[in-house]
Amino acid sequence: MAITLPAHPAPNDVNPTILDFGVTLRPATGGPVLKVGRPGSRLRIAVSYPPMEPPVASRFISRLLEAKRTGHLIIKFPLLGLNQGSPGAPVIDGAGQAGTTLTLRGLTPNYRVKEGYWLSIIDASGQHYVHNARTTIAAGADGTVSFQIEPPLRKPFADGATVLLAQPMIEGFIDGGEWSWSTDTAHHTGLSFVLEEAS
Repeated sequence: MAITLPAHPAPNDVNPTILDFGVTLRPATGGPVLKVGRPGSRLRIAVSYPPMEPPVASRFISRLLEAKRTGHLIIKFPLLGLNQGSPGAPVIDGAGQAGTTLTLRGLTPNYRVKEGYWLSIIDASGQHYVHNARTTIAAGADGTVSFQIEPPLRKPFADGATVLLAQPMIEGFIDGGEWSWSTDTAHHTGLSFVLEEAS
């Protein structure tokens, strides 16, 4: 079961990174560089919080300790002030989708998916997968839409799998062999961690 953090305070600094598992081939003879794509590209974010008073910090630390052990932390994917509207209740429309085209149903009629919008898809086990919309397009009157995404889909989701567009989530493990926090002379605790999608 994924560990969630208290809603307040919210992070005050986030730094997303795309992990690309492709390979760039640079010929020793000076020929053209070749990019070879490989499946599995995913997101990692570094998250920092404002200084916390001990009663608040202790709850964060307790949950992060468990998340570090279990490898299952889930937090809101930072939209950084971007309002992605009211998409309705989108789900995967058709099993076995692959590549960079995503087809959904259940959206609010005429809802506009805009380039740069973030979304997370939830698989049958409850795991979230973060993707970014590459095209701007409006859903039809029937609430269906197809659009391009990055990175490519990492698994064939079931028909009807839930998609979060209004507020996507990112889920994974706390990166690194260790995790620490700091406390200053005013008894304020500083917390930060790096969360990487597990799959």
